[in-house]
Amino acid sequence: MQTPKLHIRKAMLDIQNKVRPCIQVQADVGSAMKEKLETQFLTVNLFKRSSYASGWPEGVPVPNPAVAPHLANFVKNDACPEVTVKTILAGQMHQASSIWELMAFEYIAQRAFDNLVELCRTVAELGTETTYLAPGSDALAFSVDHMIEAAAAGELPVAISPGPEGLADAA
Repeated sequence: MQTPKLHIRKAMLDIQNKVRPCIQVQADVGSAMKEKLETQFLTVNLFKRSSYASGWPEGVPVPNPAVAPHLANFVKNDACPEVTVKTILAGQMHQASSIWELMAFEYIAQRAFDNLVELCRTVAELGTETTYLAPGSDALAFSVDHMIEAAAAGELPVAISPGPEGLADAA
């Protein structure tokens, strides 16, 4: 699987006889992942401004202090675009009213890309089985302790054999 990348292009462009700061972002996730995303997940929101109008959740990278006030205003403004799987894969351009707004959109695009990477991880796992272990848990130590306790109690471990349709049956 290809490492996802976010390409960011910035320029000053002449739009209707006025020079404006513009930014384009485009995600590159590899052709196989892109095909999967385009088949089932095009309309998934990666950034929805109403979700962040009251602030950023814990764990989100803190914006640069110079950009933070502009970002807060931008997210509350109707001019703040939403980012979906479709728009970030196709390449989304934003014509900013100021260089600060351009930097605010870049921050938003980076958070949308972070969300896209998480989505890609899940899409890659579709059709597979994964195991979750709680943070800080030591599964090996737990298993060893369980086996020692079972042996001390005179209980032997139960063998597992494949049952119908690949499901395990206790033997």
